[in-house]
Amino acid sequence: MEMKQKIFAAGLMAMAAGVTAESTVDGSHYPAGLNGLKGGSAPGPGVYFRDDNLFYTGSGGQLANYSTFSYLQAPEVLWMTNWKFLGASLGMDITIPIEYRQVSYNSPVVSTPNQTTTLSRVSDSQSGLGDIKIEPLMLAWHWEHFDTTLAYALWVPSGHFTTGRLANLGDGEWTHMMTLGGVWYPDDKKNWALSLLHHIELNSVQTGTAATTITNPNGSTTITTYQQVPCFTYTLEWGVSKTILDHTDVGLIGYYQKQFSDGNAGATPFSDSEVAGIGPEISTTIPSWGLTASIRYAYEFTAYHRPEGHTVDLTLTKRF
Repeated sequence: MEMKQKIFAAGLMAMAAGVTAESTVDGSHYPAGLNGLKGGSAPGPGVYFRDDNLFYTGSGGQLANYSTFSYLQAPEVLWMTNWKFLGASLGMDITIPIEYRQVSYNSPVVSTPNQTTTLSRVSDSQSGLGDIKIEPLMLAWHWEHFDTTLAYALWVPSGHFTTGRLANLGDGEWTHMMTLGGVWYPDDKKNWALSLLHHIELNSVQTGTAATTITNPNGSTTITTYQQVPCFTYTLEWGVSKTILDHTDVGLIGYYQKQFSDGNAGATPFSDSEVAGIGPEISTTIPSWGLTASIRYAYEFTAYHRPEGHTVDLTLTKRF
């Protein structure tokens, strides 16, 4: 990479943006299904600017008539260097996501004096900066029929977070994320591809979490409990694709995401949740422009303790 390109990349990475914002539930930062076809492979050396526009709508979960809508606008700057370590290319990226989130659900209201219970529709919405993701280390190997990627990222609690609020833009916690992925090309022309991508998120103690104090009537014993978040989240993404025209791929993508909480995490609405989705994707590249565009749709066919819905993601990637 020329010195001008290195300076340009460093400047962008110091100022800007990245690929990923929060998931739609507390305790999970990574939006499942974001990387789509060939997501287990990293690109070759260069500076890349990627912009995701992700729409999600869902309903269900543990709250009555819960519904949510999220829009994520997330540009990314990725620098894959010419430096090598154990035969792998070294890369890094940074994320500063912007998001709009809206949540509604039914809340019971008891009126006096006859103690009649009615349902009141509660709504909350918020827009702004999400939790920043810094990925200082990415290793990418490329062989004849197989690519693999290994990476580490840190999520910074920069998004607005309030305990008990469902339309939070951040999770109020530092999160470490490890990524391992691979793509297998079974034919010599690499027309077919099978991709697998794994993410493990390890959460810290939630900042600003309210404490609940219980005191016996005689004042002899005081017990303080703290709301906690899931200890970690596991995400699996997969994709099967076929090149049908020059530089155009079509296929199916899918994902499975599960949160694993500790014994005291029941205070969070979506503790021990899981979800799975599947859908089509089409991706095309214009080599002369260094531009790739893809659109994917995912239908969530099962969910537990979290919303179940639909995701549409339009992604544009430009290589400099």
